[in-house]
Amino acid sequence: MKGFSKIRSVAPSPSLHGGGSGRGFYPIVRNFLSVIRRYRLAAILNVLGLSVAFAAFMVIMIQLDYDRSFDKCHQDYDKIFRMEISQETYVRAVICRPLAEHFFESSPHIVAGAMSCSGPYTTSFYMENDGVRNFYEENTLIVSPGYTDVFTFDMVEGSKDALETPGNVLIPLSMSQKLFGNKPAVGNRLGELTVGGVYRDFPPNTIVSNYIYEPLRDDENKQEWNNNNYNVYIRVDDPSQTSLVSGNFKRIMDDKTIFGGQEIRWFDDDTDTGVRLTALPDIHYVTDVGYDNTPKTSKQTLFILLAIALIIVVIASINFTNFSTALSPMRVKSVNTQKILGARRRTLRLSFILEAVFISLLSYMIAIVFVELFRGTSLARMVDVDLSVMAHPLIIGGTGLIALITGLLVGLYPAYYMTSISPAIVLSGSFGLSPKGKKMRNGLIGVQFVASFALIIGASFMYLQNDYMQHSSLGYDKDNVIVTNMISEISNSRDAFTNQ
Repeated sequence: MKGFSKIRSVAPSPSLHGGGSGRGFYPIVRNFLSVIRRYRLAAILNVLGLSVAFAAFMVIMIQLDYDRSFDKCHQDYDKIFRMEISQETYVRAVICRPLAEHFFESSPHIVAGAMSCSGPYTTSFYMENDGVRNFYEENTLIVSPGYTDVFTFDMVEGSKDALETPGNVLIPLSMSQKLFGNKPAVGNRLGELTVGGVYRDFPPNTIVSNYIYEPLRDDENKQEWNNNNYNVYIRVDDPSQTSLVSGNFKRIMDDKTIFGGQEIRWFDDDTDTGVRLTALPDIHYVTDVGYDNTPKTSKQTLFILLAIALIIVVIASINFTNFSTALSPMRVKSVNTQKILGARRRTLRLSFILEAVFISLLSYMIAIVFVELFRGTSLARMVDVDLSVMAHPLIIGGTGLIALITGLLVGLYPAYYMTSISPAIVLSGSFGLSPKGKKMRNGLIGVQFVASFALIIGASFMYLQNDYMQHSSLGYDKDNVIVTNMISEISNSRDAFTNQ
């Protein structure tokens, strides 16, 4: 009896485990709280490691979702293409209007065509409210009326066909609320322009910005083959027919065409000059096009980020598992004492699993707080997207599911391992981790170290590459170089301007 009393002194009270029956959820909760108090440092380290990992995972996945869904907010986005001019090894995204209109008429597979100026200009106007004039400056983009047929405008007021009327413009809902509050905006004047419609704001990950959209004049640059100032887009009825679309254009165009002041054989076999069609979702990734202001990334970078996100979660899960197995020798005596006192093995296993699940879900909740805190720091500028938790329910919910699965998987091994050991072995004082258990733990530690070193080495190379790009010699003093736009008068007198 003296030996038995000694064992009871190091084990939790039988009342913590439901007495002899071991039934009921309340004893499991009491047992869990007792374990947390007893192994407080291990619990804190587990929660801290998992919460940081889940927070990093969510931030990376939010950025990945931003890039992956770029320009996919438009209906039938796979049927939208950008027209580009390819001249030998050079490709550009700006085209003259007459060539674009020839292209729109070249194939019955083109159901809509659109042109937009290569950049917006600033519209200045004022609004009177109770006798007070408020002045505004807003970005305005000139587009052809077909722009709303190619891209999806979700109209709140008016019609998307308002651009067919000269002087009418479309404005985003956010601008309408800023200028007119909850009052109707259609029919109001913005300087010399009239609001013809209000569209719902586009998300930030699309080439269609929340500008004032003004219609292109019928006669503007209609015959100017030298004015390459338009981005051109088409919508086709079948994306698999784009090669046929190019073929139709090849047959329609003459062998020789005046373009850019030069006589060019567009589709002669001796030249590489021609038209290239880039699918709308791919515009975000192509980098070989001149005069292209679309935000860019690479698919390779996205794959790397996805791998990093997964590795971070795996490392944290392995660390969680290692902490659990490391505590086995200390906890197994308490577990077997409970078994001697009548606790059921099923109840003990459930207790271990719920313990791991609770720690994982608690870490997940803290991770959400970390993401919100990160959102308010200057470091949030490293990502291109709003990190608001409410704006990304699928990613936040998916991470919660991952946290639940992580807790279940991490809790299963200790639950079945520590409850399967014979009480006689434990009470004799000869218990230690089995050879298989030691091999498993050493293997997990090895994987953890390899993955960690891989991340550190990869991050170091990325830092060195960025440092090289920022500080390598360019062959000239960039502080003495000025880049400016040239008006036609300066362009026609280039030598005089250079001498001056």
